[in-house]
Amino acid sequence: MSALSSVKDERYNSVVADSLAAYEKIETWPSGKVLFREGVEPTGIYFLHSGDVDLSFSSKPLLSAHAGEILGLTSVMSGYAHDSTATTRSTCVTGFVEMNQFLRLLDEKPALWLTVLRLISSN
Repeated sequence: MSALSSVKDERYNSVVADSLAAYEKIETWPSGKVLFREGVEPTGIYFLHSGDVDLSFSSKPLLSAHAGEILGLTSVMSGYAHDSTATTRSTCVTGFVEMNQFLRLLDEKPALWLTVLRLISSN
């Protein structure tokens, strides 16, 4: 399972961004800040508005996330602990949506389900 879900397709990006906008808590993170740790239960998802985040597994670099990508989606949907650690590589602006709110949002906006399934299956 990947901690990262890419939102490179504009259709997915607009569905996700529009759906999350009213619920996300915008935060600015300095370089070197850990958003979540491998092995820890998820608390929500992060929509990366700007900046870069490094994902590592067992302290080894795995891949990088960039603006427009969602972090923590697979863990939130599966209910399993994060399989990687997400650390900001640069100053980042994220939109954080708490897990319970995101799951309620899926119930309220059925169109979001298809997008989430596509994002998870693309990993």
